Amino acid sequence: MAIRKKILILLLCCITILAFLLQPKVAKASTNGASIAGFDKFSSTSYILMEANSGKVLVNFNEEERMPVASICKLMTSLLTLERLDSGEISLDDMVLVSEHAAEVEGSQAFLDAGSSYTVGELLKSVVVASANDSAIALAEHIAGSEELFVTMMNDRAKELGMNNTNYTNATGLTTADQYSTAYDTCLILREINKHETYSKFAKIWMDNLTHPSGRVTELVNTNRLIRYYEPCLDGKTGYTDEAGYCLSSVASKNGLKLVAVTLHCKDSASRFFESMKLYDYGFANFENKVVLAKADFVQDIATNNAKSNTARVGISQDLSYLLCKNEAMASEIVYNIPAKISAPMCAGDKVGSIAVMCNGDKVAEVDVVLLDDIARQGMLDIFDKIFTKWTA
Repeated sequence: MAIRKKILILLLCCITILAFLLQPKVAKASTNGASIAGFDKFSSTSYILMEANSGKVLVNFNEEERMPVASICKLMTSLLTLERLDSGEISLDDMVLVSEHAAEVEGSQAFLDAGSSYTVGELLKSVVVASANDSAIALAEHIAGSEELFVTMMNDRAKELGMNNTNYTNATGLTTADQYSTAYDTCLILREINKHETYSKFAKIWMDNLTHPSGRVTELVNTNRLIRYYEPCLDGKTGYTDEAGYCLSSVASKNGLKLVAVTLHCKDSASRFFESMKLYDYGFANFENKVVLAKADFVQDIATNNAKSNTARVGISQDLSYLLCKNEAMASEIVYNIPAKISAPMCAGDKVGSIAVMCNGDKVAEVDVVLLDDIARQGMLDIFDKIFTKWTA
């Protein structure tokens, strides 16, 4: 009887162990290999939280997995448009003739009239605010001559940004077999597009109207609810198709800390917003940007060679700061790499050196030291004037 009891206990133990081994594993977000409690109920199959300035990843899960991202592809369409605006190749007031191909596209639209003309500004606003597919194609055709040629430009720019797991096949994000990106790559393009003030201005609009040449009016409603309901949110881009699920890429800032969050393939629209807010709340609660040298506090003179003036003013391109975990104490050191002299000619904004922050032997942040004014090369009259001034001093 004792033997049978021991066998029964042994069988029960084996069954318990087997059940434990076979139970489904719940994936958890991680940062530096450590799992984070509370994110195991996320519906998103891929997400990431990144500090915008340094690019440091704070939370990550399947962030390099290639998948369709729907209208998030329009970030690249918008970026290429913005870069050509900044270069002067096009202007917001340029008129764009809408083709049949653009007007007939499916999905979200601004309901453009084929054969009618709209300004670049109107089209770009409708892409950024309302994710208009027809406006995206109209811009692509205006810039490159055809959507196909524009797609080549999109992929070339993606490579330049280091988006190594992204491939575009159209300007809209409508599903095709070979169009994909990742949460990580989406962070890269969000960081880049946030350098453009026009994008930020349009992305903050909650509701607006597009008045067509015929007088007809289309209401534009921002697809990113965080703009209205989550105060730290600055901008972002949504996406949805059956294949991509509900996606959201966004940027938020609080107390000097700027974060980028991406949630892909969520189960429903509410989840992409809720899960993004959870990522932000974690980031703002646990990290801070420590400013060690403010841009306004660093202006100094540097000696010049062959210049009309003996000295030139230099400053830093932005605040020198580094990301710090709130419960972490780190001893920092500022290291200056500035030459004793610079040679003319140079232009305002040219890099002349750098200043870095070292923590425990590692470089954790760096900013450029730049020239604040143009310095012109001296002529013969300038040389004689300097000699005369020196002799009569």
